Parts: sequence; C-alpha cells; structure tokens
Amino acid sequence: MMLNRKTYLAVAATLVFGRPLLVDAADPAPPQPNAVLSGQQIEQALQHPVATTRGFATRGLSRRDTAEHEQSVNLNVPFDLNSSTLRPQAAEQLTQLEIALTSATLSKDRFLVAGHTDAKGSAPYNKQLSQRRAEAVKSYLVAKGIDAHRLDAVGYGSERLLAPDHPDDPSNRRVEIRDLGEPPP
Repeated sequence: MMLNRKTYLAVAATLVFGRPLLVDAADPAPPQPNAVLSGQQIEQALQHPVATTRGFATRGLSRRDTAEHEQSVNLNVPFDLNSSTLRPQAAEQLTQLEIALTSATLSKDRFLVAGHTDAKGSAPYNKQLSQRRAEAVKSYLVAKGIDAHRLDAVGYGSERLLAPDHPDDPSNRRVEIRDLGEPPP
C-alpha cells in the first residue's frame, strides 16, 4: 500500500509523538458554515508542538523546534446582524470552547479572542463591531467560570481577511482563538 507524503508524515508523527502532526498548520482552516468544532478538536488545534531534540549529545542544551505561527483556531460564532449580540446557536460552539480552555493541557494558558469581519461596511465600523464581538465571547466565557485574566479581546475588523481574494466572503466573519501560552511566573 502506497501512502502519500502527508499521510506518511501524519502516521509517523502519531507513532513518535502519540498524536497526529498538523500538516499545513500555518493557515488555520476557515470555519465551515454552521459547523461546530468539538472541545477536543479545539484543544488539539491550540496545543503547542512537543519540544524535540535532534538525537545527539546535548551537554545540557536542547533545541526546541517551534511552530512558525502561534497556535490558533477559527470558530463560527453566530451573532445578530450588525450586532455583538450572540445568537442562541452560539452557545453550542462556545460550550465546546469552554471545555477546551478548561482541559488539563490548556487550563494554565492565556488566550487572545480576536474578532474578524468581512470587508462590507467602513473600516472603523468593522473594527468597533469586531471588538464588541470579541468582548461578547470573552464575557460569555467569564460568565461560565473562565478567569478573565486568561483572556484578551481584540477586534481586527477586516484587517486580517481569511479569504483576501474574496473580501465579502462569509468565511472572513469569524472569531479566532489564539493560544498565548502560560503567563510568566
């Protein structure tokens, strides 16, 4: 049986590290319309890669292979039109996010909650709207018991489009969760 390169790498990483390697992790996949990611899927997307060494004598030194980009995941969190009011359907996705953020592997980390919009509307309006939406997600999580000091909220508006070739595409409207790592002691 012949395996393509991506499949081979995923199988090898599972055998070596106990979990699949995220291939092409530099560009987080856009949220699918109405798709809800599970807490486990969110947790896996936010986990930092395992530190490795090259297999030679290090004399107390080790080289840590780091990801080129921070670990992040894009979520489809529905809001009312031109509003920061969460739709009732948002609770399902945000409950899964809460599960991930309270998991053993992520419970000590800090996170950035980033709101994004498409390019419809003015840039200042989109920036304010995305900030209010990020704050709404943060408030929801804090109300569920997540420590507010673990969450920073920012609104990017349409500055960081997921589909820059299609600025009005709905995939650009999203909430991104980015793992900032453990706070300094």
